[in-house]
Amino acid sequence: MTQLFWNAYKRIEKEFLALAEVVHIDDDQLKVYSSKISDLLVRTAIECEALSKELYHANGGTKPSGKDLYFDTDCLGLLHDKWKIDQKKIFVTSPFLYLEKEEDRVLTPLHKSFKRGTSSSKWQIAYQAVKHDRANNLKKGTIDNLLQAMGALYILNIYYRDANYTPVADKDASNIDWSLGSELFAVKVCAEHDGASAHAIYEKKADYDECIYFVKHTDKTGKAVLDLFSKFQKQVNDEVVNGTQQSVEAKLKSGELNVASPVFQDEVKAIAEEQQKNAFQRVGRQQGREIANALQGLKFEALLNKQQY
Repeated sequence: MTQLFWNAYKRIEKEFLALAEVVHIDDDQLKVYSSKISDLLVRTAIECEALSKELYHANGGTKPSGKDLYFDTDCLGLLHDKWKIDQKKIFVTSPFLYLEKEEDRVLTPLHKSFKRGTSSSKWQIAYQAVKHDRANNLKKGTIDNLLQAMGALYILNIYYRDANYTPVADKDASNIDWSLGSELFAVKVCAEHDGASAHAIYEKKADYDECIYFVKHTDKTGKAVLDLFSKFQKQVNDEVVNGTQQSVEAKLKSGELNVASPVFQDEVKAIAEEQQKNAFQRVGRQQGREIANALQGLKFEALLNKQQY
């Protein structure tokens, strides 16, 4: 059933791109409206309704029997709670659209989509107006509202497809076409950071919530590096503790240190810092090749962002 909703999206996309052959769609033309655009807006929003309900039921949504199930507050509300789907961004990448302003090229089409009435997204308000009273609301059937609605349907299809990519070529997953089959949009992807973390299998970037996909080290190869870093740090710590203790005891015995001295703690701290510097060098020489091999063996995967981290 995955292709059912995707095929519906592709038919709408094809008709939209046909419009782009007769309308030079740039930033100034986004307010162009017509009956055809209104038709596409209604069809797109109906697909969003149907697909959001599929996602709702597939991801733990349960509505008491006899009560209406709303695609916005109920279905998209659940996806907002689980995946922050209202923050996910896409890019308009078609060469047949001539958009220059960032706000027109970078879309967050599901923003406020889980709200109702005038609090909802602009395209949803336009959809309801055009659906119920087209004669008086035809001017709301605009290119920009249609583009936003199509972006919402595109994102919902991607989450319905639920595909991960492993392994990928590199930390940017540069071998993946992030349009994911669209001729109009591409998803926002968080690339993996350089190297490997010494603290966790994956560390979120600042824009993590906006990304539909994120790239990370595979758990197996990332854990191998993480374990080596932990081993390295433990050995360094052990050497620092033992070396500092032995050095302090020797200096106390020789009279170089005096516990009663007001600078005794500072002197001990200086000894510990010197021991740490030396320990890093010694352990680095011992384990450096093993760590380098693990880093070279890192593999990457691109995962659909369901707020796993």
